[in-house]
Amino acid sequence: MSVNRKTGLWGIALYGAAMNFSIRWLATGAATGPVALPIWIAAAVLFLIPLVCATLELSARYPEEGAVYAWVRETQGPFPGFMTGWLYWACNIPYFASLLFFIVNLLGQALRGIPECEPVGVVMGQPLGAFTAATVILTGVAAMHARGFGVGKWLPIASAAVSVTLLFFILWAAFYLTDIYGPATNFAAADYTPPFDANGAILWATIVFAFGGIEGVALMRNDVKGGVKTIVSALILIGLLQTLGYAGGTAAMLAIVPQDVASRLGGLPDALGVALNRLHVHAWQPYVLAATALTFLGGMSAWFGAAARLPFAIGVDRMLPKAIGHTDPKTGAPTVAILIQAVLVVIIMGLSTFGSTLAGAYDFVVSMGVLTFIIPYLWMFIAYWKAQDQSDRKLDWRTPGGKTGARALAVLGLVVAFSAILGSMAPSPAEADPLGVFLKLLIASAVLIAIGAAIYAVNALRNKGQA
Repeated sequence: MSVNRKTGLWGIALYGAAMNFSIRWLATGAATGPVALPIWIAAAVLFLIPLVCATLELSARYPEEGAVYAWVRETQGPFPGFMTGWLYWACNIPYFASLLFFIVNLLGQALRGIPECEPVGVVMGQPLGAFTAATVILTGVAAMHARGFGVGKWLPIASAAVSVTLLFFILWAAFYLTDIYGPATNFAAADYTPPFDANGAILWATIVFAFGGIEGVALMRNDVKGGVKTIVSALILIGLLQTLGYAGGTAAMLAIVPQDVASRLGGLPDALGVALNRLHVHAWQPYVLAATALTFLGGMSAWFGAAARLPFAIGVDRMLPKAIGHTDPKTGAPTVAILIQAVLVVIIMGLSTFGSTLAGAYDFVVSMGVLTFIIPYLWMFIAYWKAQDQSDRKLDWRTPGGKTGARALAVLGLVVAFSAILGSMAPSPAEADPLGVFLKLLIASAVLIAIGAAIYAVNALRNKGQA
């Protein structure tokens, strides 16, 4: 546990907002069109609510380090616990790499809009330049977290404040410009029926993925004043921000730019550019893009600090080398886990950059992480179900409806998580080789699972020999 002064409600709420609310998902929703609006709401009701309730009750029942890892270990045994922690942590490595590429891409655009900085922006748009810039940024983030939560929290907190500010700007701009020019999208004539095909399956998986991660706040519970009682209020605030922000932000973007202009990678900068142009403050665009990049950087930093607690907790349990469980005696930071995490992210970025365009590198590392990110939720919701077999001792938080309510939510969460896994495996009809993409995703996930199983087996044998 960190020896730094603990943070309060607003500190952990902003830190959690940086982890779980990303305005980049507004571009995904806008690129899909108005049909994304009811899907955002459906995912919030069917997945986010069970996820929040499971997180709160499991945190109250199992206060040990490691959150989702500890919950599954205590209810299902050491091997499922290890695999949950392994996949949850390992899928974050390509996620960090993809987010760093996205950040560098935005920063490059921002710098190209400032004449004095244009040459640097051009370099950052090339694969090698992007890799170098991403590595420098990553080093700074790792150094901050190595100094403890008291230092590492400030970048996420600042970025969350900027993210909420940008969201309100997009909402305000949409209302203001719609009043003057009319909406760019005809919402009244739009079709809100979800497509029941491969595109619909991919959209569902993506939106569930966007809502996932709120349980990660529990990894920081020992750095929070009031423990679970404070986490309860923080998760409610974060959940409301996600639901209203994603649905409202998507609608606002579609009011500013039509669906055929919005895109997954460029939709957000395009919408901001259109808004600034129509507001006659186009000169602000590079700085708004830089602020947008800051929001993504804070989200990456928040997850980087939280994720490092998983290999740390597993190292303490001796299912990874003991050194990984080492903490700095002054800061309480899991320094070895942070270092290993940073090195692996650099390796993934290097491998994905070689022989690839920046957009291709981004797509490659995203595909590596989506499926394996959702798999641990299956074990988590099973843990939520099994925890109901235990006596209802005094808890800081209990699911409304008691055992019956908790098991109903566990089943609902399990079904939605499984549907998202199936959706994530559906190749896009736009792919030239859909079977190849499917096999690539399946093999990459199988290899990641096999590596985790092998690591567990080696350490289990080692521990048995030392017993």
